[in-house]
Amino acid sequence: MADRGRDGQELTGREFAGQELDSQEFAGQGLAGQGLAELGSVGARELARLIRSTTPAVTAGLPLTLLLAFVAGAGRIVTALTVQYALDHGLLTPHRGTADVVLHAVLVGAAATVAAVLASWWLNRRLYRRTEAALAELRTGGIARIHEIAPETFAGLTGADLVTRLTSDPEAVTTFVQNGGVLLLVNVTQMVIAGVLVALYSWQLALPVLGLAAVLFVGMRRLQTLVARRYAAVRESVSALQSTVGEAVTGIGVIRSTGTEKRTRVGVDRAVEGTAAAQRHTLVPLNTNAALGEIAISVMTAFVVVAGVRWSTAHTRWEPTLHLSAGELVAMLLLVSFFVRPLQALVQMLGEIQNAVVGWRRALEILATPSGVVDGANARELPAGPIAVELHDVAAAYGAGPLVVEHLTVAISPGEHVAVVGETGSGKSTLAKLLTRQISARGGRVLLGGIPVGRVSEASFQRRVAIVPQDPFLFDATIAENIVVGVRGDSDVRSDSDVHSDSDVLDEIVSSLGLHPWLDTLPDGLDTRVGVRGERLSAGERQLVALARTALLDPDLLVLDEATSGVDPATDVRVQRALAVLTVGRTTVSIAHRMVTAEHADRVLVLDRGHLVQSGRHADLVRVPGRYAELHAAWVEHTSPGDAPRAAFPRQKESTS
Repeated sequence: MADRGRDGQELTGREFAGQELDSQEFAGQGLAGQGLAELGSVGARELARLIRSTTPAVTAGLPLTLLLAFVAGAGRIVTALTVQYALDHGLLTPHRGTADVVLHAVLVGAAATVAAVLASWWLNRRLYRRTEAALAELRTGGIARIHEIAPETFAGLTGADLVTRLTSDPEAVTTFVQNGGVLLLVNVTQMVIAGVLVALYSWQLALPVLGLAAVLFVGMRRLQTLVARRYAAVRESVSALQSTVGEAVTGIGVIRSTGTEKRTRVGVDRAVEGTAAAQRHTLVPLNTNAALGEIAISVMTAFVVVAGVRWSTAHTRWEPTLHLSAGELVAMLLLVSFFVRPLQALVQMLGEIQNAVVGWRRALEILATPSGVVDGANARELPAGPIAVELHDVAAAYGAGPLVVEHLTVAISPGEHVAVVGETGSGKSTLAKLLTRQISARGGRVLLGGIPVGRVSEASFQRRVAIVPQDPFLFDATIAENIVVGVRGDSDVRSDSDVHSDSDVLDEIVSSLGLHPWLDTLPDGLDTRVGVRGERLSAGERQLVALARTALLDPDLLVLDEATSGVDPATDVRVQRALAVLTVGRTTVSIAHRMVTAEHADRVLVLDRGHLVQSGRHADLVRVPGRYAELHAAWVEHTSPGDAPRAAFPRQKESTS
């Protein structure tokens, strides 16, 4: 029989694989389980368009940048033209004005050289500043997008990988610009101008030279694809290395206490060797490219020298005749050198170019990933007051894995406190993630206040829905700053009145939750610094800070994901009393690891292997044979009286049914 909603209408069937989901219903939840955008196969034109749209500093003032590159490149080539002029009009045909001709040629060449030097200096400064501005946009935009992307998009990604994408990966671009980025731009400009002039002087000499250059360019493009793939592997191996080394450093206490130093070092050694192997793997195509480039460039130079001299002096009737003066022939040789040397530099810089491109692309993949923020015309505000929760025939999974929850239909009334119990892997935490948009359903409907969870506006969701996880995250700041972080929002400016207001509100929250006795035991009370991730506090004390933070937020739907597990008995008394205050007047869903939470909830949901198998009050469920009675009996058997602070909660009324 089909499940029915509260209105009695039959719910339509859903394919749990997700093919028939309403896209608008789940709008704003990002690429669920799909990972970051993949730009490895994106063409150069599309990549350039993405760079312009995400980092506009790159193309700001582009005409001036190109003009400076032209002046820097052309200024060098003027030298060849002045040499020709001095030879043909002065040195090789002496006359009374020879000295003036040579002097004028020298002055023009010197002026062109000075102009080229100044243009190169200005271009270098400009390009470096633009690059750093673009990388700053890339990093700040990347952080902003990470905060917007749906959490399940990061499935399979480590924190170290995301950090690497916004730090060391873009740093490869800075290194490239510092070590030859400007030179590359000037050289390309110089090569183009020299190629055009060579063709104007003698198309017979230019044709073989440009033809061989075209063959070399095509070969470089093919090698470029291979080098790009191998440098991508290098960046990934560097990311894995940073993750491995980070764990070896931050987990030093556990490593020493468990005697796993040798195994940890073996893991680090493997990561180091993997990175070294990836680096070595790039050398084969790079060395091949350099060798082929040297051969091609040597052939070009030798051809122009031999053929140019022969065809201009002695030649057979089968060879072309060049009508080049001595000055023009010398200028031709200089122009070929101006063409060949940039080409040689381009060949040698292929590795640095690809490393920079791969680094920029990996950072761009974050910005190219769709935002999960729900906003705009389709976004809706949650209704005022405690929030009703409804799940209709819901199925959920992590990524492409098997279903961990299926056929789940639940209705939670506004203001009701529901405890969810079950063995590990039964789907309890998955339910919490569904309600807090950390994952999206593969099938069915999840409604908050009658609104599909994917359509609730971001601002409304952040204000009205809160989760207290088993291991809450604390910033390296004071207890007070960690509590007020949720209500300060994005404001960076704090006036004196704001500070006093914070103090008054904090005192009220701390008093209501009964936290003053605990704070009095700390050296600086609310001003006590908690350390990185709250390492200076115990697990229970971190929970107290998280509960105070949540109380200050004052949500209308509170999800507690095993918030009391792993807490020492003494602190657990304080946690339970704080929870008793916090759950009043709001809809609460408690993922219960300990049955004391279920005993004092309004209703208990029992999950088993992703299915809802029982629902009712503790007093009713514990009396009848079933999964809940088994779980509760096992808990009572293995729990000492001191571990169950039943007096913390107000007793519920016994059922008379």
